Amino acid sequence: MKILAINIGNSRTAAGWFSRGKIRRAVRTDDITPVMLEAVADGETPDGICLCSVVPGRNRAWGRLVKKMFPRVSVLWVNSKLDFGIPVDLKRPDQTGCDRYANAVAGAELCGMPCIVCDFGTATTFNLVLPRRGFTGGVIAPGYGMWFDAMGSGVTQLPRLKPGGIRRQTGRNTEEAMRLSARWGYRGMVTEILWQLARACGRKDPFVCATGGFARKVMRDAGLKIPVLPDLTLHGIARIYELNA
Repeated sequence: MKILAINIGNSRTAAGWFSRGKIRRAVRTDDITPVMLEAVADGETPDGICLCSVVPGRNRAWGRLVKKMFPRVSVLWVNSKLDFGIPVDLKRPDQTGCDRYANAVAGAELCGMPCIVCDFGTATTFNLVLPRRGFTGGVIAPGYGMWFDAMGSGVTQLPRLKPGGIRRQTGRNTEEAMRLSARWGYRGMVTEILWQLARACGRKDPFVCATGGFARKVMRDAGLKIPVLPDLTLHGIARIYELNA
């Protein structure tokens, strides 16, 4: 099947063209625009369209756009009641972000189980998938950008900084000191969360992978070494469509 997968996030929206078992093309944008979908489709018509959203206020506009561009193509919105191909062991599945289901599905398929999918987006989510229990939730933490936003808000003498790294061992001015806080503090948060989640995997070490808009920057700035799969969420969205088509 040829599937148009769309991930509507807080900061930006990603669209990917899924065929023959993988994402072939992907585009990311901050706007709701047909140009994005035209670039991904590249003149082809999908067999199905699957949308995943954590921003309900944008759903109607995106729904109208895909129906206008592909009026005869079936559309599926990811929700907690669908078949994910793996068990779901959550107390309130309806409260879990749809993108986290997509991450769990893709993580299980691409990485195997147990696995932990780290999504470095506006917020940082850690999604744990176990062999018998399937998607068992995980941890939600501040995003990399939030770290800088928090330091620069409410404190008069601290500047607002954009996320960025530093290689010094001590901060010799305010900006360097703040960047070291992010490098060591954010890295410490991530490694501690991964260590705690790995304990739930028993004797088998989990495969850990990263995705999301900040993933590569976090790996570089914080000095983490986690393989980055930029299209992992889109892959999961497309696979959810296949499982429920």
